[in-house]
Amino acid sequence: MTAFISSSNLVDVVLPFAIIVVIIFIAVLWFLREGRNEALENLLAHSELGLPTTFRGSLAVEEHQPCSYLRLRKSTKSARLLQFQYRWLVGVGRQAIFDEVTFDGARRVVEFKRKNKLTETAFSEFSAVRMREIAGRGLVSLWHVELMPLRGRAIPFVTSERGERKTSFEQTAPVARAVSAIMVVPVQVFVAGNVWTPGWPPKNPSASS
Repeated sequence: MTAFISSSNLVDVVLPFAIIVVIIFIAVLWFLREGRNEALENLLAHSELGLPTTFRGSLAVEEHQPCSYLRLRKSTKSARLLQFQYRWLVGVGRQAIFDEVTFDGARRVVEFKRKNKLTETAFSEFSAVRMREIAGRGLVSLWHVELMPLRGRAIPFVTSERGERKTSFEQTAPVARAVSAIMVVPVQVFVAGNVWTPGWPPKNPSASS
């Protein structure tokens, strides 16, 4: 009976301290990650990036005219294989399912093509482009690039290949920036919350240069 009371008293003493430690840990983690999405958005908007045609993912960039036209298509073997892997084998969240996506600045429409079905949607139906990171083991990640409609769910239209977090971001960001320039909408960036790489993403955009 005495042992039971002692154990109960020990729990009463230790439990509040354990809760405090958990709260402190969450607060520190929040502080370390605070501002990283905004830093990457600023980095994407103002830093030098490569050309969209260097992107490697579930669609290949076939044609790009800055600020006016971008066409992505499942035209390469690597793109077809990657889309198949993501959709059926890997399971990395809601997938882009289109065979071809075209952003036409002259007509102010985005065309989604899947098999023999073509859908056109006006740019005015969207509020932003979003880059959303999915992180896996070994500090590698991939990025979904999505269109954010004024109403309804985000529409993923392309997914990057897996790679080291910083490199994967830098290879995908030119596509998001190109779409942003054509549609004249902002780019939102959401870093994965289940992994943390010291020093990246940076709080200070200049830290990554």
